[in-house]
Amino acid sequence: MKIGIFTNNFTPLVNGVVVSISTFRKGLEQLGHKVFVFAPRFKGYRDEDNHVFRYPSLSLSYKAKYPIPLPTRRDTKFVQEHSLDLIHVQHPWGIASSALKLARKFSLPIVFTNHTRYEFYVDYVPPFLPKRLIIKLVERAATRYANKMDAVIAPTPGIKEYLVKNGVRESLIRVLPSGVDFSVLRNAPDANLRKRFNIPQDHKLILYFGRVGPEKNLVALLEAYKYILGKEEKTALIVAGGTKGAEAYLEFLKQSAEKLGISDKTYFTGIVAPEERGGYFREGDIFIHSSLSETQGLIMTDSMAFGVPVVAIRASGVVDIVVDGENGLMTDNSAEALAEGVLRVLRDDKLRNKLSEGAKKSAQEYTVEAVTSRLEKVYKEVLGKKDPNPLS
Repeated sequence: MKIGIFTNNFTPLVNGVVVSISTFRKGLEQLGHKVFVFAPRFKGYRDEDNHVFRYPSLSLSYKAKYPIPLPTRRDTKFVQEHSLDLIHVQHPWGIASSALKLARKFSLPIVFTNHTRYEFYVDYVPPFLPKRLIIKLVERAATRYANKMDAVIAPTPGIKEYLVKNGVRESLIRVLPSGVDFSVLRNAPDANLRKRFNIPQDHKLILYFGRVGPEKNLVALLEAYKYILGKEEKTALIVAGGTKGAEAYLEFLKQSAEKLGISDKTYFTGIVAPEERGGYFREGDIFIHSSLSETQGLIMTDSMAFGVPVVAIRASGVVDIVVDGENGLMTDNSAEALAEGVLRVLRDDKLRNKLSEGAKKSAQEYTVEAVTSRLEKVYKEVLGKKDPNPLS
């Protein structure tokens, strides 16, 4: 198959969508398929990969820097030249309009993955309307787009329920998680966190890894760590990751840590390259997760691959990955409850070992090979409903 993946987020951005695309792309190519990525152009960034098509773009700099793809006729020529069999779009707007236009023009099947609980991300949209109205408009637009697809992929059963509730036809939805590329994780260089931040060897490392943005509920995470530190002094909190262009929010979090009196034990790393993330999990003792907005929470499976127990607030995405008491702990939605969960794991070696073994076992369900073979079946299903090789 020749597959076109259309995405608003791709390198040099670093986030869960980019990791998911890269992982699936690698798996599909290992199965013998050709994968072409269609993404916005980033100023100053050049691809060495001739299987990447870049749209001209404008830069949106409200709270984070994201390029906005602009229409071009060159994409039509590129699709014709490479005789695509199928289009897989990763977002319901932006580049999505070009993906749908090309699918209709060439009678190609089109698949959409719903990566995001979009209502939690409206803070990245300029407030030209009341927030509640923006959320309603965003969800309606995403639902309309999804219902035009040949198939819709939900990363978890919980997100399938969310989509159906919003009006997406259930018959379109296939539940398929993103995978974990264990080879990338294993080959990551050491993060050397203790040496880098001068953390004593007898301190346990409590790790957060991911986007640094308001949708991740990170103020509650800092408040939880203040509670933890009051009970267990020999700990350190690592906040690993960031969002390009969102430096103001990172600075806000640093100031919050200062006000809470935990800045001397809280360490912010900034953006971490995807190929380096394994080093952080290798050195972490507990993974703390405060987000309420996940579709899958792929970063938790990275943690589990290293046997690092997850302590997370019970929320969408989390409930589909964490089995409470088996591979991690789920807590109520409060900073104190999250902190108590972490303290429970810190203080109980037997529990920590049990969760660690359960985490490693759970991670095997998300190997590149396992999830990519399931994606291939979705592709073959929608291709069976269309004329084969319409561009040949």
